[in-house]
Amino acid sequence: MSQQNERGASRSESTEDRPPEETRGFAPGAWMASTAAQTIVMLVGLVVVLFAVGQAVGADLLGMVGDALATQTGQWFAVAGIAMILVIAALRAISYGRPR
Repeated sequence: MSQQNERGASRSESTEDRPPEETRGFAPGAWMASTAAQTIVMLVGLVVVLFAVGQAVGADLLGMVGDALATQTGQWFAVAGIAMILVIAALRAISYGRPR
């Protein structure tokens, strides 16, 4: 027998017939390893893109970024970038620990 949900669409199986959804526990080690790996891949990718674009246009973009980071303002931008990475990691931890 089919049931109707809140929107009126019919469903062929009842909720009692379905197996319970699998809930996974929060594994801090797996989350940290995944976040670290994705951050490293992102940074390596950024370096490769800067190098490739610099070679394409004939400019030393990596040198320019290095020179910019040597200034006090550039260092604050680096601190802000690290803070953004930490915020993104925290948001991933919230979504990773919540059952879907």
